[in-house]
Amino acid sequence: MKLLVLDLDGTLWDHEDASRLTPPYEFHDDYLIDSNGGELHLFPGVREFLEWARDRFVLSIASWNVEERVRPILEGFGLWDYFVSPKIEFHPHKADMTRRTLEEMKSAGYEIDRVIYIDDRDIHLDEIKMELPGVHFVHMWVDVKSFEELRKLLERMG
Repeated sequence: MKLLVLDLDGTLWDHEDASRLTPPYEFHDDYLIDSNGGELHLFPGVREFLEWARDRFVLSIASWNVEERVRPILEGFGLWDYFVSPKIEFHPHKADMTRRTLEEMKSAGYEIDRVIYIDDRDIHLDEIKMELPGVHFVHMWVDVKSFEELRKLLERMG
């Protein structure tokens, strides 16, 4: 089974720090407005990608954010239930988040044989490669320019 670990800010949506948004949120299809007028937009194709990916991967999150601010965003868009053992924590150690997700999945009986990590920034990559050798990294918006391209890349990876 393959594990697909996704970043949030700049990867699933256009906001660089969703933890700065202030609830309550007003949801409109693929964007929201926070109580101060701030906006966050899902990138085109996110919903379709997650629907496609849920049948092929175990999906999880490694996000440097405040869960109390960001989980309601995922829930409001109807995306929370796509993810298993998501990690939304206010620190940059995504290797640690991913390692703990793998441990939790192993304890729950999942047999993960491949991990693919997707992020719009590569600043966490060295740490991940050091702690979790063999993780395949996809640099969102560099390696692929859309969620349709990401789907095609993942299909080619097998």
